[in-house]
Amino acid sequence: MKQEKPRHQPQLIGECMMTYATLSTAMDVTVRGVLPIGDATEHITYFILDAAKNAIVGQVILPAALKRSHAVAITVKVPSTAGSLAIGTFDDGGNFQASGFLRVEAPAVGRPSGAIGPSGR
Repeated sequence: MKQEKPRHQPQLIGECMMTYATLSTAMDVTVRGVLPIGDATEHITYFILDAAKNAIVGQVILPAALKRSHAVAITVKVPSTAGSLAIGTFDDGGNFQASGFLRVEAPAVGRPSGAIGPSGR
């Protein structure tokens, strides 16, 4: 008995291609801040929001508080098409609440820095 060829590609292939396309056009941003001091033991998911598109483009999970001051700097990949970025949580009503102690730093655009080749000396 001869098997028929599928008329269309499985959905998974399209999803994988979309994921690949998204990852290939990503940029690194840095989440920086100083975590709150306290005795809380839970962790909180902070969402990185593209404010122009009102879309979640990344996330980090951090302790709610620590017993002593602790600075964080975490690199996160987000779509390179992302606009103005904010970081925060969502309240029970689904409203975005920007963090008062975390910020998102996009890479500096402009002249390259660091090793850029021979100097011609």
